[in-house]
Amino acid sequence: MVVVVGGGIAGLACAHRLFELKKEKGSKFEILLLEAGSRLGGTLETQKKDGFLMESGPDAFISEKPAALELCGCLGIEGRLIETESLNRKSFIARGKKLIAVPEGFYLTAPTKLWPFFTSPLLSLPGKVRAAMEPLLKSAPPAEDESVGSFIRRRFGNEMLERVGQAMLAGIYTADPEILSLRAALPRFAELEVKYGSVTRGLKEEARKKDSALKNVRGPRYSLFMSFKEGMQTLTDTIAAKIPSESRRLGFAVKSLSFDPSAKQWILISENGEKLNAEMVCLAIPPQAASLLTAQIDPDLSRKLGDIRSESVVTVNLAYRDSDFLRLPRGFGFVVPASEKRALIACSFSSNKFSGRAPKGFQLLRAFVGGVFGKKFYDLSDADILTAVRRDLEELLGVSKEPVFSSLKRHPRSVVQYRLGHLDLVREIRSACEKQDGFFVTGASYRGVGIPDCVEDAQNQAEQIFKRGQNA
Repeated sequence: MVVVVGGGIAGLACAHRLFELKKEKGSKFEILLLEAGSRLGGTLETQKKDGFLMESGPDAFISEKPAALELCGCLGIEGRLIETESLNRKSFIARGKKLIAVPEGFYLTAPTKLWPFFTSPLLSLPGKVRAAMEPLLKSAPPAEDESVGSFIRRRFGNEMLERVGQAMLAGIYTADPEILSLRAALPRFAELEVKYGSVTRGLKEEARKKDSALKNVRGPRYSLFMSFKEGMQTLTDTIAAKIPSESRRLGFAVKSLSFDPSAKQWILISENGEKLNAEMVCLAIPPQAASLLTAQIDPDLSRKLGDIRSESVVTVNLAYRDSDFLRLPRGFGFVVPASEKRALIACSFSSNKFSGRAPKGFQLLRAFVGGVFGKKFYDLSDADILTAVRRDLEELLGVSKEPVFSSLKRHPRSVVQYRLGHLDLVREIRSACEKQDGFFVTGASYRGVGIPDCVEDAQNQAEQIFKRGQNA
C-alpha cells in the first residue's frame, strides 16, 4: 500500500496521479490518502454567502505553467474555467494615501515600454533613469545563489527594489527580498540575464517570439490568471471525487512514523492510536510537520526539513455596496511596500478580477495581513486586524462605511520562504529521501508555491512512487 499524508492540492494531485498510473498499468497496489482535518483541499477553500463568492486561499492559478491547466483537461473541468475580466487588467502600488497604477508593459520590476514608465509617478526621475539603463549594464551574475533584493538592486536600482520589487514579491511570498533566493523564487529573471545579458531585453525578445508563434495557433488563448466559475475549490473537490471514498480518510492525524526494516513496512500511528502499515509513504504536509515525523527516522533529514521556514498570513474578505466607495479604481488590486508601515500587504478587488464574485451593486475585496514584515499585525486579535484593515482601506479607497459583512481566515506558517540556498537544500532533502526505502515528500515547500508547481511536483513524485513500486 502507498499512503499519501496530507489532503491539500499536492496530496490530492499525487494520489490522483497514482490512481491514473494504477489504471493505465493494471497494477493492484492500494492507495490511501490521509488528511488530519475535516475536509480535503487544504488552503483552497471557497465560501458562498448572500450571492458573494469568497476565497480564503488562492483565488487563481497561472496558465503559463501548464500542469494545472492540463490537470483541468484531464478532470474534464476546463469548461468551468474563467479568465480575468479583460477591462480591469491593471494593478496599483500604494504610496502615501494614493494608489499609483503600474505602467503598461511593466513586468514585476522590468519596464519593457519606456514611455508609459517615464510618464508614471511610480519612481523619481533618477530612479526611472537607473531602471531604464538595465539593458546596458554589463554586470555578471554571481557564481553562488543571489538574493532577489541584491539582484533587483544590481539590475534596476535600489529605488525600484524599495518602491516596487519588495511590494510585488510580498504579494507572492510575503518574504524579505534580502534573503529570498533568486534561483528559487524568480528563476526566469536569472535565466534571462544569463541568456540575453538583460532581463528587459530578454522579456522583449521572448514576447516577440511568443507573439510570432501565436499567429499560427488556433483555439482559445487563456489569460495569465485563471479561476473557476464556482471558485478554486472546484479543482480540489473534483480531484477528491475521483478518488474512491474507501481510499481517503479524514480526521487521521499522523502522530508518529517509523520503518520496520525486517518487514520493509512503514508504520503510521494516528493521534487516536490507530495503526497503519504501508510499503511506501509520501508526506504532502508542511516541512515543519514532516520534520517532526522524520526526527527518529533520519535526524539529518529532519533537520533539513526544519530548515525550511514559513510565514503566517491572514485573509480578510469584505463585502461593500458600490455606493460605499469614494474611489475604487478599475483594476485587480494593489500591493503595499513595507516602507508604508501599513497593516495591509496587498488587497485584491475580487469582483473586478473575476466575474460572479459579488451581486450587482456590490463589491468584494480581499485583504492580506502578516508575512515577514507584518508579524505584529498577524498577532493582533481578529477584531483588531479588521479595524487595522478597514483603516487602511478608508485611507486608500475612501471607504469608511461598515462592510455588509466580513470574514477572516488565519493561515499559520502557510507561506514558504525560499531562502538563499533553497534549491541546494531541496536537492539534499530529496537525496536523503532516496536513501530511505519508499519515502517521498511533495508540496509547495520544494519546487514552487503556485498551484501549477504543486501539481507538477506531486505528479512527478507519484511517477517516482509508482516506478519504485514496480521495481520492488
